Amino acid sequence: MNKRLHLFPLFAFCCFALSAQQAEWREYIENKQFEKIISAAGHLQPADSADFSKMYLIGQAYEGLLKYKDAYNCYRQCYLLDSTRIDMLNTLARITAALGRVNEAERYYQIVLESDSDNFYANYQLGRLYVSLDRYEQGLYYYGLLLEKDSTNSIILRAIGDCFKSLGFLESALDYYRDAFYANIENASLASLLINTLLILNNPLENNYSSEALVVSDTALFYNPGHKTLRQNKAMTYYVKNEFVKSDSMYTSLLEDKDSSYVTLKYCGCARYYARKWFDAIEPLEIAFDIDPTAVDVCILLGSALGKTYDPEQAFQLFNKAEYLMEPDLFWSGKLMQYRAETYLRTGERNKGVALYYQLWQNEDKLERQLPWLQLIQRSYSLNNNTLDEDRQRCLFITYLYATEALKSPKSSEDWSRELSYLHSILKKFEEEMFFRSVTSLPMTSPDNKTNTLSIEKLKELMGKLSEK
Repeated sequence: MNKRLHLFPLFAFCCFALSAQQAEWREYIENKQFEKIISAAGHLQPADSADFSKMYLIGQAYEGLLKYKDAYNCYRQCYLLDSTRIDMLNTLARITAALGRVNEAERYYQIVLESDSDNFYANYQLGRLYVSLDRYEQGLYYYGLLLEKDSTNSIILRAIGDCFKSLGFLESALDYYRDAFYANIENASLASLLINTLLILNNPLENNYSSEALVVSDTALFYNPGHKTLRQNKAMTYYVKNEFVKSDSMYTSLLEDKDSSYVTLKYCGCARYYARKWFDAIEPLEIAFDIDPTAVDVCILLGSALGKTYDPEQAFQLFNKAEYLMEPDLFWSGKLMQYRAETYLRTGERNKGVALYYQLWQNEDKLERQLPWLQLIQRSYSLNNNTLDEDRQRCLFITYLYATEALKSPKSSEDWSRELSYLHSILKKFEEEMFFRSVTSLPMTSPDNKTNTLSIEKLKELMGKLSEK
């Protein structure tokens, strides 16, 4: 009995010592003195790994020092000691996400939500995780759950707007950015995001958002006077509204405050130019052009400003450079022509569309010419009793050309055989037309509007080759 009485003070002292150490470590955590905990942890015994509180504090210290692998090992040990704690699951999910182990992080967050579907932290972090993986629809789902419970949360509103923006739904993004801003009008970052979105969507004929952008600028600047980005936003808003004198005034003020950014220099010069202050426009445009000598618009406006003032010779040099800069890349010029042709066909302007496809085919090297261009043109024309004579002439030309080129192809698949058979059937209709009309040739028109005739002999010769093929 006396031995127990002697042991009790020793036990109490040990407990007090441990409690004091953990209190000291918590204070280190609060003061961000993470190195002190890591240094002390070097003296721990293997048995200390069974102490949840110690391992958790060490994990926090490692995480504070951005040593995520070490932090993960500590947190994982805590999880093995007590797998029922929601905070531990959330912590493990966070640290595994930081390590890039997204599948593991997702699993931990899902475990949390299985036991507590309303857990704000898990829902929000899972939404962020999906967004980081470009899985925006899933991110929207979890953000939406949070918004149902807190419809004025500016952080969630902005996050949803970002998802819609990434998905290409800018109008929807605008609605959420607007709500986010008015839920926190002191936030300069939100204001700038909203202003930029309004200006991107601005269309004077449909959605004149520039006036709203100006209101947002003034509101945000009231709470953030002198904010450089907001001042740039307001200057750009005036520029979009074609109020060039006001835009110039704001950009000039930014330059006076040592803002030498490319955007400020460029649009200060542009605003001055359009305000007919050509001489004053030269200096900022010259500096902007030195920063980016590939900017065609800056090159042209600088040349024009010089031409309108004192250096027409330099102006012509800049115009020549601008013309050179505008020479399109062959790949993208081809893509531009292709997309334009597709659009013409969709809008019913068939002849314009097929003319571009024909030009694409002609522009290609003779050895590399692609049959799909001719196929697209040929499929654009139907042939029936109601087909107009002009369309019949165009159909004859392109079918004859396509069939001639198709015979040169080494293709031998079953699908290709059906394609040749289809072309034979179209040409057969023209042969029958010649027979019933008692003529020996038919007129035909190319996509670039050149006319010619096709004789019955050439038609039959081609049809015979198609049959053999």
